[in-house]
Amino acid sequence: MKNINVWMLASLFSMSSMTLVSCNKVDKEASAADHQKVEQFLKQAATNDNFQLMAGMMAEDQSKKGEVGALGQKIYHVHSRTTPVLAEIAKKKAVELPAQMGSEKKALVDSLETKKGEEFDQTFANLEVEAHEEAIAFYEKADKEVNDPDVQQFIDQILPVLKEHLAEAQELKNAVAQADKTTKP
Repeated sequence: MKNINVWMLASLFSMSSMTLVSCNKVDKEASAADHQKVEQFLKQAATNDNFQLMAGMMAEDQSKKGEVGALGQKIYHVHSRTTPVLAEIAKKKAVELPAQMGSEKKALVDSLETKKGEEFDQTFANLEVEAHEEAIAFYEKADKEVNDPDVQQFIDQILPVLKEHLAEAQELKNAVAQADKTTKP
């Protein structure tokens, strides 16, 4: 009987250490998955910021309507403040952010560069509505999926601002469309 108890204890001990190893492996995998989500979020958020910085500067330079330039300036101002915050979080998380905005966003900027006046105003307003709808969906998804407290704090701060910018871009889009209707026969 004594031999059976020793054998049972040895079996239980070996099973519990297997469980600990297994839990440790699961924790590492979960941590790696969390880090990957954080990295993806930071890179995409930086790409969005880079796009908004460029579009905002262009609106100040190329718009015909003061409202377009004003929204561009506001967008530029906000994203010029969020970019360093993203960089700080990325540094803390050992994530290298892209220096460029990505080919899709670059193509949008390139298309904006060719436009002036009313054509620029209309294109800018449309792009800002689309870009902010996309950014809000991205941030809301990340809010549900990313558990990192630094990222969560950033999302909590910027998401309401993105929603405010979307409302302003929608108002601008409507105003530009109305002005376009009244100037064309």
